[in-house]
Amino acid sequence: MKPFLTRLQPHDYDLLMINAKEETFQEGDFVFKEGQSSDRIFFISKGTVRVHKELDPDKEITVFIRGELDSIGEIGIFSGNTYSNSAQAIEKTDVFYIEKEAMEKIIVDNGRIGLEFTRWIAESLEASKAKLRDYLAFGSEGAVASFFIRAANMYGKDMPDGILIKQVFAVQDIARHLGISRETVSRIISKWRQKDVLEKKYRFYHIKDIQFFRDILSCETCGVQNCVI
Repeated sequence: MKPFLTRLQPHDYDLLMINAKEETFQEGDFVFKEGQSSDRIFFISKGTVRVHKELDPDKEITVFIRGELDSIGEIGIFSGNTYSNSAQAIEKTDVFYIEKEAMEKIIVDNGRIGLEFTRWIAESLEASKAKLRDYLAFGSEGAVASFFIRAANMYGKDMPDGILIKQVFAVQDIARHLGISRETVSRIISKWRQKDVLEKKYRFYHIKDIQFFRDILSCETCGVQNCVI
């Protein structure tokens, strides 16, 4: 999905930055936590942030991974008084933030920014809905298949014999993304490796048959365009 700030005209981008303040978060720092007062919206200038939802004290699910020139906190500041998810830096991350009242005024006064913001949120919601479809309709195996398709879309490199995911994901990382047990993920991946549709090349996963994963999720019946983690 195209990052929010890249959608703006230079004048509109400058308008946001004039009203913004800077902050830096180290790896593992929380930009905000679920339940905190939602009084800011954040724009990532450098780094990566994982937005996730806690299901219970030992279980959470990844909602989005957002990177450079994208935004986080949009649902919180426009849908209630508190953030409904948590956002955590997964590497050193520099952000700009704008206070809620200032952002609301910018959107009211500038129709182009408001239009692009609306389009961006609509695509985000579409992507979230697609994830729920994959996870709920197709069970644990569908959830893991969905992860690999989305990882391939974000980090995949086309190879003569498939798609190499050029990002390191441990089994525990995948389990944490999906909110299912490490043992379940490991069992599913082992089965697919035996089927020879997935393998591990050094630390990277290599998808040998992407259509196998698409068939699990009935991708041909899904109109969603923004399949990313």
